[in-house]
Amino acid sequence: MITLHRTFRTTLATLLIAALAACATQQPRENAALRNLQSDLEEFRANAELSDRVPLALSDAERAVRGASSEGLSEAELSHRISLAAKRIEIARAEAFHAQAREQIDTIEAERTRLLLRASRLEVEQARREAERAILQSEAAREETQRTRLEAMTAEELREEAAQREREAREEAQAARRLAEAQASEIELARREAELATEAADSMRRRLEYLELRETDRGVVVTLGDVLFASGETTLQPEARDQLDDVVRLVEGEPDKQIRIEGHTDSTGSSSANMRISRLRAEAVRDALVEQGIDTDRIQAVGMGEDFPIASNESGEGRRKNRRVDVILLND
Repeated sequence: MITLHRTFRTTLATLLIAALAACATQQPRENAALRNLQSDLEEFRANAELSDRVPLALSDAERAVRGASSEGLSEAELSHRISLAAKRIEIARAEAFHAQAREQIDTIEAERTRLLLRASRLEVEQARREAERAILQSEAAREETQRTRLEAMTAEELREEAAQREREAREEAQAARRLAEAQASEIELARREAELATEAADSMRRRLEYLELRETDRGVVVTLGDVLFASGETTLQPEARDQLDDVVRLVEGEPDKQIRIEGHTDSTGSSSANMRISRLRAEAVRDALVEQGIDTDRIQAVGMGEDFPIASNESGEGRRKNRRVDVILLND
């Protein structure tokens, strides 16, 4: 009886040691994943220039991280919550960059307005200079009244005064010409600076209009607006390939995710033509991503035609939104 009791205690101790060892081997991995997640959140939160712009998205990310830190989660549930929290942080960061870019547009627009005002002031200054020149001309006419006095002077004195007046007139003309050229150059420079500011603002605005990121049940969806293609065309415009850099960076950050590219059209035209256009546009985006190094085996390109609008086709704005290509990082 005593021997049996000792054997039972020995077996129980062995089982407890094995259980503790299993926990010791599993827990550090889970804690490490959580620590990395919490570190990413803290890094984003510490960057006030970004995090202060998206308080709601930051709050969603914080709730997701707290959910992943809950006690008593199974391994599968813990892994799912960590993945979800990581996506929330990524989306918050993307929204923050989006907001920052809009502020940059506002700054560029303000600079453009300042430059245009400066150009207007320079034009006013040039008009003032021309008025002063007219006054000088009137003074020259008044001096003509002194001709009677000059007639009383000797021939030598007349020649000397005439030469002096000619030199002064030539110098004034040269100074006026140099001033006019400088004014014209400064006005042209100010106008050029305003044009460049306008181009920069338009470029930033087109970049924001072309890219929209959101999370769905299927996975993270990047919506590319119809600026990628000319009206009725299925070939990417030259500038669109540069804009796809954002999509490339996103999919490279998720190397294990499969990618589904869906082309969509508005309801204009026949259903068969819309299906063909949507498929060719999806394939054009796929080929562009492959050219930039994305594995072709990860990508599926399909045409969805006019069947899945996201806005009303009754208005021009609604039809513009429906003409799109969705790049989806599929959930497992």
